Amino acid sequence: MRKVLPVLLMLGVAACAPPMRWERPGATDEMVSLDMTSCRQAAQQEAMRSYSFGYYPFAFGPPVWGMRRNWMLWQMRADSDRFFAENRLTSFCMRNKGYEQVEVRQAPETQAPQAPPSPSPEPTPR
Repeated sequence: MRKVLPVLLMLGVAACAPPMRWERPGATDEMVSLDMTSCRQAAQQEAMRSYSFGYYPFAFGPPVWGMRRNWMLWQMRADSDRFFAENRLTSFCMRNKGYEQVEVRQAPETQAPQAPPSPSPEPTPR
């Protein structure tokens, strides 16, 4: 239960974040898409240069010095670091091109107009 609660809390907080998109004055959707694609490709290449082989497997000492190290944990950490570096570099590239992230505003849901209630006929006095 101790391991599940933090994950659930993080998912709950992430679900509350508003959707964002890149915007620049005068840019069409096609231009934004092309710029985003070029920035992602450049960020992937740079991140692969920085995290090409992950970490040296015995960065914290060889496995004979006590606890045995798990290669899969190093690989997961390298992949995670590469993912975050790609996102940072993509954001940096888009900002250099003059874009800024803005919240996506959704149109408010409207209801169909309803006719006003018809006046009921007044009873005639007898």
